[in-house]
Amino acid sequence: MVSEIWLSLPLWLQGLCIGFVSLWLVQIIYLFVVRMRPLWRMRQDSSHRVPVTEQLPSISVVVYAHNQSNELMQNLPLLLDSDYPDFEVIVVDDGSTDDTEMVLRRMDQRSEHFFHTTVAERIRTVSHHKLAMLLGVKAAHNDVVLLTQAQCMPATPQWLRSIGRLFVDRVDAVIGPVVYESRSGVFNLFRQWDFFDRMLSSMSITLSVGTFGGWSYNMAFRKEVFYADHNRALQRHLGLHPGEDDLFLSEVSKGDNVTVACSADSVVVVKQSPDAYDWKNERLNRAFTHGYYRCLPLFIYRLDVITRVLCILSGLGVAVMAGLMQSWWVMGVAIGLLLIYAVTYVLIPYFTAQRLSVHRYRLVPLAYVLYLPWVDLYYKVMAAIKSHQFYVSRID
Repeated sequence: MVSEIWLSLPLWLQGLCIGFVSLWLVQIIYLFVVRMRPLWRMRQDSSHRVPVTEQLPSISVVVYAHNQSNELMQNLPLLLDSDYPDFEVIVVDDGSTDDTEMVLRRMDQRSEHFFHTTVAERIRTVSHHKLAMLLGVKAAHNDVVLLTQAQCMPATPQWLRSIGRLFVDRVDAVIGPVVYESRSGVFNLFRQWDFFDRMLSSMSITLSVGTFGGWSYNMAFRKEVFYADHNRALQRHLGLHPGEDDLFLSEVSKGDNVTVACSADSVVVVKQSPDAYDWKNERLNRAFTHGYYRCLPLFIYRLDVITRVLCILSGLGVAVMAGLMQSWWVMGVAIGLLLIYAVTYVLIPYFTAQRLSVHRYRLVPLAYVLYLPWVDLYYKVMAAIKSHQFYVSRID
């Protein structure tokens, strides 16, 4: 019966069906093998199968700030009250013109473990973000440096402990989860989901095949790696504005020396800019720096994006064409496979967000599943057009 129905279909529809099923299989394999890796990691962690160190390393938290006095007033006390045996907080002020200096002086009086320094405004020959990173690392007294920014708030006082415990032998860097704060509005929800989706992709691919970026909102590494003779990660890209976080991690990665923190305690919440400037700028910067990533992680990411779009479009095409030809069995199979994919695509980020104790995205992924790849393409094209703006202008 099935063979008769199949043979009765025109060759072009048979080819479309084969293409759809092949793409569907690629997507299902990606979802279960790659996309679910953070969930598997959390399950391993809860059953104490993730290697952790009993001797917690000393940590220097380096906070980048630029005209963010209000954010510093809100978030610095949270950092200084962290539940961790040996840490310090260093704020690198990137030439702020607001009340940042006054806030930092007040913090000086509060804690002996608080320090701050300033990036000179006159410097224009290197990236300020990278220079701030360099100054922060040079000022750090401890073995591990943890990068964050003024607009970032740790989800719990256990943040440092959740990151520091993963620095076992052979681990040189730890990437922590980052989410946008929850805000009402359709566009804000889109920004939140887009950022969460890319964060989940970064974590998943890093755990599966190799380092795929990170964020200076929540990124830790051994200071010795930063200064290693063979490591030219920062020096190679000083002339680029973006990439102080993702390019640095890609350069120092040796396969299994970069890991991911997957727990509710390791989450950092980023305050959204009302005008979406931060999100758009980060999107554009990341589209540009993708060209410097390692081949295999970048291939896996692009394979997911491309096959996701083709899978859905071909599945809808099979369902519509089979319906027009009254091949109800073929139409039913196509719709069934699409429903399985849709449920899987929604449930994985839902349960991941649940385990991280952040906003749970229910049907939002389906609303943007075909839209986000075109956003990716838009920013990739814009990054190519505006490539000159990513290079630091030099003074003659």
